[in-house]
Amino acid sequence: MTNTEITIHTDGSCLGNPGRGGWAATLRRYEGGKEVKKRSINGGVKHTTNNRMEMTAAIQGLKKIKKGEKAQITVYSDSRLLIQGMTDWHHKWQTNGWRKAGGKPVENRDLWEELLTVTDELNVQWEWVRGHAGDRRNEEVDAMAADAAYKAA
Repeated sequence: MTNTEITIHTDGSCLGNPGRGGWAATLRRYEGGKEVKKRSINGGVKHTTNNRMEMTAAIQGLKKIKKGEKAQITVYSDSRLLIQGMTDWHHKWQTNGWRKAGGKPVENRDLWEELLTVTDELNVQWEWVRGHAGDRRNEEVDAMAADAAYKAA
């Protein structure tokens, strides 16, 4: 039996915040340690925020994976908000009726809920990478997201 692994590198971009935005994700499938498939996707939105684009990139990447996929999936992002939201904070937010510790509503609740839905039945790990620090896969999705933001109408 071969080990199957899927990596998803994601990024969001915004020209102004809020402003025109773009998101990008690159999915790579590995069988037995060898890359067997690569797919890149991106898109843009006329008026949005950077955080929404970071989250949208992860959602759109994860939507490309079939429910119940048995592979180990690792999502890489330079967004600390996304990583910490999915690894540490969302449980408390849900328990507190989607409110933060200070009682204010969680921003982008719709996208957090969608992230939880798309990760259901998947084995997902979340990993933070430093943005603009020479990580070639992060730089790749950064360029794709920026291009999508420029083209957003």
